[in-house]
Amino acid sequence: MIAEVAIDLGAIVRNAQALARLVAPARLYAVVKADAYGHGLVPVARALAPHAARLCVYALEEAVALRDAGIDAPIHVLGPIPPADLEIAHATDVTITLWDGELYARQVASVARRRRRPFVVQAKIDTGVVRLGISVDAAPALLERFAATPEFELAGAFTHIAAAEELDSTFTLEQLARFGLATRGLGARVERHAAATAAAILWPDARLDAVRCGIGLYGIWPSAEAEALMRERGLVLEPALRWNTRIVALHEIEAGETVGYGRTWRAARRSRIATLPIGYAEGLPRTAGNAAQVLVRGRRAPVIGRVCMDMAFADVTAVDDAAPGDTVTLIGSNGAERLSAEDLAGACGTIGYEIVARLPAHVPRRYDVIGT
Repeated sequence: MIAEVAIDLGAIVRNAQALARLVAPARLYAVVKADAYGHGLVPVARALAPHAARLCVYALEEAVALRDAGIDAPIHVLGPIPPADLEIAHATDVTITLWDGELYARQVASVARRRRRPFVVQAKIDTGVVRLGISVDAAPALLERFAATPEFELAGAFTHIAAAEELDSTFTLEQLARFGLATRGLGARVERHAAATAAAILWPDARLDAVRCGIGLYGIWPSAEAEALMRERGLVLEPALRWNTRIVALHEIEAGETVGYGRTWRAARRSRIATLPIGYAEGLPRTAGNAAQVLVRGRRAPVIGRVCMDMAFADVTAVDDAAPGDTVTLIGSNGAERLSAEDLAGACGTIGYEIVARLPAHVPRRYDVIGT
Protein backbone atom coordinates (compact mmCIF):
# COMPACT_ATOMS: atom_id res chain seq x y z
CA MET A 1 0.00 0.00 0.00
CA ILE A 2 1.42 3.37 -1.06
CA ALA A 3 -1.73 5.12 0.11
CA GLU A 4 -5.32 4.15 0.74
CA VAL A 5 -8.53 5.98 1.44
CA ALA A 6 -11.06 3.97 3.44
CA ILE A 7 -14.69 5.09 3.39
CA ASP A 8 -17.28 4.07 5.98
CA LEU A 9 -20.54 4.05 4.04
CA GLY A 10 -22.42 3.32 7.25
CA ALA A 11 -21.22 6.63 8.70
CA ILE A 12 -22.44 8.48 5.59
CA VAL A 13 -25.87 6.88 5.88
CA ARG A 14 -26.09 7.70 9.59
CA ASN A 15 -25.09 11.29 8.89
CA ALA A 16 -27.82 11.53 6.24
CA GLN A 17 -30.38 10.16 8.67
CA ALA A 18 -29.32 12.59 11.39
CA LEU A 19 -29.50 15.57 9.04
CA ALA A 20 -32.87 14.43 7.68
CA ARG A 21 -34.25 14.32 11.21
CA LEU A 22 -32.83 17.76 11.94
CA VAL A 23 -34.41 19.49 8.93
CA ALA A 24 -37.76 17.66 8.78
CA PRO A 25 -40.32 18.30 7.40
CA ALA A 26 -38.00 19.72 4.73
CA ARG A 27 -36.72 17.01 2.40
CA LEU A 28 -33.06 16.02 2.20
CA TYR A 29 -31.23 16.37 -1.09
CA ALA A 30 -27.88 14.51 -1.01
CA VAL A 31 -25.09 16.32 -2.83
CA VAL A 32 -22.64 13.85 -4.38
CA LYS A 33 -20.82 16.16 -6.79
CA ALA A 34 -17.01 16.20 -7.07
CA ASP A 35 -16.82 12.40 -6.79
CA ALA A 36 -18.99 12.61 -3.65
CA TYR A 37 -16.51 15.10 -2.17
CA GLY A 38 -13.69 12.67 -2.88
CA HIS A 39 -15.46 9.74 -1.24
CA GLY A 40 -16.44 7.98 -4.47
CA LEU A 41 -19.44 8.93 -6.58
CA VAL A 42 -21.13 5.61 -7.34
CA PRO A 43 -20.68 3.76 -4.01
CA VAL A 44 -21.75 6.80 -2.00
CA ALA A 45 -24.72 7.60 -4.23
CA ARG A 46 -25.88 4.00 -4.08
CA ALA A 47 -25.72 4.08 -0.28
CA LEU A 48 -27.51 7.43 -0.02
CA ALA A 49 -30.24 6.94 -2.63
CA PRO A 50 -32.72 5.26 -0.23
CA HIS A 51 -32.24 8.04 2.32
CA ALA A 52 -32.55 11.16 0.15
CA ALA A 53 -35.36 12.67 -1.89
CA ARG A 54 -32.90 13.54 -4.65
CA LEU A 55 -29.22 13.21 -5.54
CA CYS A 56 -27.47 16.39 -6.66
CA VAL A 57 -24.46 16.49 -8.97
CA TYR A 58 -22.71 19.35 -10.70
CA ALA A 59 -21.99 17.91 -14.14
CA LEU A 60 -24.03 15.83 -16.57
CA GLU A 61 -21.17 13.31 -16.76
CA GLU A 62 -21.74 12.51 -13.10
CA ALA A 63 -25.44 11.89 -13.70
CA VAL A 64 -24.65 9.60 -16.64
CA ALA A 65 -22.21 7.63 -14.49
CA LEU A 66 -24.92 7.11 -11.87
CA ARG A 67 -27.44 5.95 -14.45
CA ASP A 68 -24.85 3.63 -16.01
CA ALA A 69 -24.34 2.13 -12.53
CA GLY A 70 -28.06 1.34 -12.35
CA ILE A 71 -28.99 4.10 -9.89
CA ASP A 72 -32.51 5.25 -10.77
CA ALA A 73 -33.03 7.83 -8.00
CA PRO A 74 -34.07 11.38 -8.97
CA ILE A 75 -30.98 13.37 -9.99
CA HIS A 76 -30.60 17.14 -10.26
CA VAL A 77 -27.70 18.52 -12.31
CA LEU A 78 -26.90 21.78 -10.54
CA GLY A 79 -24.35 23.09 -13.03
CA PRO A 80 -24.59 24.23 -16.65
CA ILE A 81 -25.06 21.64 -19.38
CA PRO A 82 -23.63 22.52 -22.81
CA PRO A 83 -26.42 22.85 -25.39
CA ALA A 84 -24.83 20.08 -27.43
CA ASP A 85 -25.37 17.69 -24.49
CA LEU A 86 -29.02 18.48 -23.83
CA GLU A 87 -30.16 15.44 -25.83
CA ILE A 88 -28.07 13.24 -23.54
CA ALA A 89 -29.47 14.99 -20.48
CA HIS A 90 -33.02 14.37 -21.67
CA ALA A 91 -32.32 10.71 -22.38
CA THR A 92 -30.68 10.35 -18.97
CA ASP A 93 -33.91 11.50 -17.29
CA VAL A 94 -32.43 14.12 -15.00
CA THR A 95 -33.61 17.45 -13.67
CA ILE A 96 -31.62 20.31 -15.17
CA THR A 97 -31.05 23.90 -14.09
CA LEU A 98 -32.38 26.97 -15.90
CA TRP A 99 -30.61 30.21 -15.05
CA ASP A 100 -31.86 32.50 -17.83
CA GLY A 101 -35.01 32.93 -19.84
CA GLU A 102 -33.47 33.58 -23.22
CA LEU A 103 -31.29 31.49 -25.54
CA TYR A 104 -30.54 28.59 -23.21
CA ALA A 105 -34.19 28.18 -22.17
CA ARG A 106 -35.20 28.13 -25.84
CA GLN A 107 -32.59 25.46 -26.57
CA VAL A 108 -33.88 23.33 -23.70
CA ALA A 109 -37.47 23.69 -24.91
CA SER A 110 -36.43 22.76 -28.46
CA VAL A 111 -34.88 19.49 -27.30
CA ALA A 112 -37.97 18.65 -25.24
CA ARG A 113 -40.24 19.28 -28.27
CA ARG A 114 -38.07 17.17 -30.50
CA ARG A 115 -38.07 14.31 -28.01
CA ARG A 116 -41.80 14.74 -27.24
CA ARG A 117 -41.41 14.81 -23.49
CA PRO A 118 -41.03 17.78 -21.14
CA PHE A 119 -37.72 18.52 -19.47
CA VAL A 120 -37.91 18.51 -15.67
CA VAL A 121 -36.29 21.81 -14.68
CA GLN A 122 -35.43 23.83 -11.63
CA ALA A 123 -34.83 27.55 -11.83
CA LYS A 124 -31.71 29.05 -10.26
CA ILE A 125 -32.20 32.48 -8.65
CA ASP A 126 -29.21 34.72 -7.94
CA THR A 127 -29.82 36.39 -4.58
CA GLY A 128 -26.28 37.58 -3.97
CA VAL A 129 -23.58 35.02 -4.77
CA VAL A 130 -23.27 36.36 -8.36
CA ARG A 131 -22.56 33.15 -10.23
CA LEU A 132 -25.37 31.64 -12.27
CA GLY A 133 -28.93 32.70 -11.75
CA ILE A 134 -31.95 34.72 -12.74
CA SER A 135 -32.11 38.13 -11.14
CA VAL A 136 -34.59 38.63 -8.34
CA ASP A 137 -36.40 41.33 -10.35
CA ALA A 138 -36.79 39.12 -13.42
CA ALA A 139 -37.62 35.93 -11.54
CA PRO A 140 -41.40 36.24 -10.96
CA ALA A 141 -42.20 36.72 -14.64
CA LEU A 142 -39.73 34.08 -15.80
CA LEU A 143 -40.95 31.52 -13.28
CA GLU A 144 -44.50 32.14 -14.45
CA ARG A 145 -43.36 31.64 -18.04
CA PHE A 146 -41.47 28.44 -17.19
CA ALA A 147 -44.50 27.05 -15.37
CA ALA A 148 -46.69 27.78 -18.42
CA THR A 149 -44.25 26.34 -20.98
CA PRO A 150 -45.47 22.89 -22.05
CA GLU A 151 -41.90 21.74 -22.74
CA PHE A 152 -40.96 22.32 -19.07
CA GLU A 153 -42.05 20.62 -15.89
CA LEU A 154 -41.04 23.21 -13.30
CA ALA A 155 -40.11 21.12 -10.25
CA GLY A 156 -38.26 23.67 -8.14
CA ALA A 157 -36.52 26.99 -7.63
CA PHE A 158 -33.34 27.43 -5.64
CA THR A 159 -30.56 29.77 -4.63
CA HIS A 160 -27.22 29.64 -2.85
CA ILE A 161 -26.44 31.51 0.36
CA ALA A 162 -23.18 33.44 0.48
CA ALA A 163 -22.41 33.65 4.22
CA ALA A 164 -24.37 30.83 5.83
CA GLU A 165 -21.46 29.87 8.09
CA GLU A 166 -21.66 33.22 9.89
CA LEU A 167 -24.23 33.36 12.69
CA ASP A 168 -24.25 37.16 12.75
CA SER A 169 -24.68 37.58 8.99
CA THR A 170 -27.57 39.90 8.18
CA PHE A 171 -26.84 39.15 4.52
CA THR A 172 -28.31 35.67 4.92
CA LEU A 173 -31.60 37.20 6.03
CA GLU A 174 -31.45 39.61 3.09
CA GLN A 175 -30.92 36.74 0.67
CA LEU A 176 -33.80 34.74 2.10
CA ALA A 177 -36.06 37.80 1.79
CA ARG A 178 -34.99 38.29 -1.83
CA PHE A 179 -35.62 34.63 -2.58
CA GLY A 180 -39.07 34.88 -1.02
CA LEU A 181 -39.90 37.84 -3.26
CA ALA A 182 -38.56 36.08 -6.34
CA THR A 183 -40.61 32.91 -5.73
CA ARG A 184 -43.76 34.34 -4.16
CA GLY A 185 -45.94 33.28 -7.09
CA LEU A 186 -44.92 29.62 -7.10
CA GLY A 187 -47.47 26.98 -6.33
CA ALA A 188 -47.10 24.40 -3.59
CA ARG A 189 -45.99 21.72 -6.06
CA VAL A 190 -42.77 23.60 -6.85
CA GLU A 191 -40.09 22.97 -4.23
CA ARG A 192 -38.02 25.88 -2.95
CA HIS A 193 -34.57 25.31 -1.50
CA ALA A 194 -31.74 27.57 -0.39
CA ALA A 195 -29.84 25.82 2.39
CA ALA A 196 -26.74 23.68 2.10
CA THR A 197 -25.31 22.01 5.23
CA ALA A 198 -24.28 25.20 7.04
CA ALA A 199 -27.58 27.00 6.53
CA ALA A 200 -29.55 23.84 7.30
CA ILE A 201 -27.83 23.76 10.70
CA LEU A 202 -27.49 27.44 11.58
CA TRP A 203 -30.50 29.03 9.86
CA PRO A 204 -33.72 27.03 10.38
CA ASP A 205 -35.72 29.59 8.38
CA ALA A 206 -33.62 28.65 5.34
CA ARG A 207 -34.77 25.03 5.29
CA LEU A 208 -37.91 25.78 3.23
CA ASP A 209 -39.12 22.71 1.31
CA ALA A 210 -35.76 20.97 0.94
CA VAL A 211 -32.10 21.29 1.90
CA ARG A 212 -29.05 20.36 -0.16
CA CYS A 213 -26.61 18.69 2.23
CA GLY A 214 -23.13 17.93 0.98
CA ILE A 215 -20.17 18.27 3.33
CA GLY A 216 -22.15 17.26 6.43
CA LEU A 217 -23.01 13.90 4.88
CA TYR A 218 -19.33 13.04 5.01
CA GLY A 219 -18.93 13.99 8.66
CA ILE A 220 -17.07 17.22 7.99
CA TRP A 221 -18.44 20.36 9.62
CA PRO A 222 -18.93 23.41 7.38
CA SER A 223 -17.73 25.73 10.15
CA ALA A 224 -16.67 25.73 13.78
CA GLU A 225 -19.87 27.60 14.62
CA ALA A 226 -22.02 24.88 13.12
CA GLU A 227 -20.11 22.17 14.96
CA ALA A 228 -20.35 23.95 18.33
CA LEU A 229 -24.07 24.64 18.00
CA MET A 230 -24.99 21.14 16.91
CA ARG A 231 -22.87 19.41 19.54
CA GLU A 232 -24.70 21.47 22.15
CA ARG A 233 -27.95 20.10 20.72
CA GLY A 234 -26.78 16.52 20.48
CA LEU A 235 -26.21 16.25 16.73
CA VAL A 236 -23.12 14.19 16.02
CA LEU A 237 -21.69 13.75 12.53
CA GLU A 238 -19.27 10.89 11.96
CA PRO A 239 -16.21 11.42 9.76
CA ALA A 240 -16.48 8.83 7.01
CA LEU A 241 -13.00 8.99 5.49
CA ARG A 242 -9.69 7.61 6.68
CA TRP A 243 -6.47 8.30 4.75
CA ASN A 244 -3.34 6.28 5.41
CA THR A 245 0.06 5.70 3.87
CA ARG A 246 3.22 3.96 5.13
CA ILE A 247 6.80 4.83 5.93
CA VAL A 248 8.99 3.63 3.06
CA ALA A 249 12.37 4.79 4.37
CA LEU A 250 14.00 6.20 7.52
CA HIS A 251 17.04 8.45 7.65
CA GLU A 252 19.19 9.52 10.60
CA ILE A 253 20.47 13.07 10.12
CA GLU A 254 22.66 15.31 12.21
CA ALA A 255 21.79 18.71 13.64
CA GLY A 256 22.12 21.38 10.97
CA GLU A 257 21.30 19.13 8.04
CA THR A 258 18.41 20.09 5.75
CA VAL A 259 15.59 18.04 4.23
CA GLY A 260 13.87 18.31 0.87
CA TYR A 261 13.75 20.72 -2.03
CA GLY A 262 14.56 24.31 -1.25
CA ARG A 263 16.13 23.25 2.10
CA THR A 264 13.17 24.78 3.95
CA TRP A 265 13.64 22.61 7.07
CA ARG A 266 16.83 22.32 9.07
CA ALA A 267 17.32 19.83 11.91
CA ALA A 268 17.81 21.48 15.29
CA ARG A 269 19.05 18.15 16.74
CA ARG A 270 19.97 14.69 15.62
CA SER A 271 16.74 13.56 13.95
CA ARG A 272 14.97 10.59 12.38
CA ILE A 273 13.20 11.45 9.15
CA ALA A 274 10.53 9.24 7.58
CA THR A 275 9.95 9.31 3.84
CA LEU A 276 6.29 8.99 2.86
CA PRO A 277 5.38 7.80 -0.66
CA ILE A 278 2.72 10.45 -1.31
CA GLY A 279 2.85 14.07 -2.36
CA TYR A 280 0.69 16.70 -3.96
CA ALA A 281 -0.05 14.37 -6.91
CA GLU A 282 -1.74 12.07 -4.37
CA GLY A 283 -3.68 14.90 -2.74
CA LEU A 284 -1.38 16.10 0.06
CA PRO A 285 -1.26 19.87 -0.36
CA ARG A 286 2.16 21.40 -0.93
CA THR A 287 1.35 23.83 1.87
CA ALA A 288 1.31 20.91 4.35
CA GLY A 289 5.10 21.08 4.50
CA ASN A 290 6.36 22.56 7.79
CA ALA A 291 2.74 23.00 8.87
CA ALA A 292 0.70 19.78 9.11
CA GLN A 293 1.00 16.68 11.27
CA VAL A 294 0.56 12.95 10.72
CA LEU A 295 0.10 10.07 13.16
CA VAL A 296 2.62 7.28 13.55
CA ARG A 297 2.17 4.55 16.17
CA GLY A 298 -0.47 6.68 17.86
CA ARG A 299 1.75 9.74 18.17
CA ARG A 300 1.87 13.01 16.29
CA ALA A 301 4.74 13.76 13.95
CA PRO A 302 5.24 17.00 12.00
CA VAL A 303 5.33 17.07 8.22
CA ILE A 304 8.60 18.78 7.36
CA GLY A 305 10.25 20.29 4.31
CA ARG A 306 8.54 20.83 1.02
CA VAL A 307 5.94 18.30 -0.07
CA CYS A 308 7.16 16.84 -3.37
CA MET A 309 4.99 15.67 -6.25
CA ASP A 310 4.98 12.06 -5.02
CA MET A 311 6.80 12.12 -1.68
CA ALA A 312 6.79 13.92 1.65
CA PHE A 313 8.71 13.82 4.93
CA ALA A 314 7.80 13.49 8.60
CA ASP A 315 10.04 14.07 11.60
CA VAL A 316 9.58 10.91 13.70
CA THR A 317 12.38 11.63 16.17
CA ALA A 318 9.84 11.56 19.02
CA VAL A 319 8.44 8.24 17.77
CA ASP A 320 11.53 6.26 18.67
CA ASP A 321 10.10 2.89 17.61
CA ALA A 322 8.94 4.05 14.16
CA ALA A 323 9.99 1.65 11.41
CA PRO A 324 9.63 1.24 7.65
CA GLY A 325 6.20 -0.21 6.86
CA ASP A 326 4.47 1.57 9.74
CA THR A 327 1.06 3.02 8.97
CA VAL A 328 1.02 6.80 8.72
CA THR A 329 -2.37 8.44 9.17
CA LEU A 330 -3.17 11.76 7.52
CA ILE A 331 -6.91 11.71 8.29
CA GLY A 332 -8.44 9.37 10.85
CA SER A 333 -7.53 7.58 14.05
CA ASN A 334 -4.21 5.96 14.92
CA GLY A 335 -4.04 4.61 18.44
CA ALA A 336 -5.70 7.07 20.79
CA GLU A 337 -4.96 10.07 18.55
CA ARG A 338 -7.06 11.39 15.71
CA LEU A 339 -6.59 13.91 12.90
CA SER A 340 -9.56 15.28 10.98
CA ALA A 341 -9.87 16.70 7.49
CA GLU A 342 -10.43 20.04 9.23
CA ASP A 343 -7.09 19.64 11.07
CA LEU A 344 -5.20 19.09 7.82
CA ALA A 345 -7.11 21.90 6.13
CA GLY A 346 -6.36 24.34 8.94
CA ALA A 347 -2.65 23.58 8.73
CA CYS A 348 -2.73 24.12 4.97
CA GLY A 349 -4.73 27.36 5.02
CA THR A 350 -7.80 25.92 3.34
CA ILE A 351 -11.08 24.14 4.19
CA GLY A 352 -11.99 20.51 4.68
CA TYR A 353 -14.05 20.56 1.48
CA GLU A 354 -10.93 21.15 -0.61
CA ILE A 355 -8.84 18.50 1.14
CA VAL A 356 -11.27 15.65 0.44
CA ALA A 357 -12.57 16.86 -2.93
CA ARG A 358 -9.03 16.96 -4.33
CA LEU A 359 -8.12 13.42 -3.38
CA PRO A 360 -7.19 11.95 -6.77
CA ALA A 361 -9.18 9.11 -8.27
CA HIS A 362 -6.02 7.00 -8.63
CA VAL A 363 -5.64 6.76 -4.84
CA PRO A 364 -7.36 3.44 -4.02
CA ARG A 365 -10.64 3.54 -2.08
CA ARG A 366 -11.85 0.78 0.19
CA TYR A 367 -15.49 0.73 1.27
CA ASP A 368 -16.73 -0.52 4.62
CA VAL A 369 -20.12 -0.47 6.29
CA ILE A 370 -19.39 -0.13 9.99
CA GLY A 371 -21.90 -0.03 12.80
CA THR A 372 -25.09 -0.66 10.81
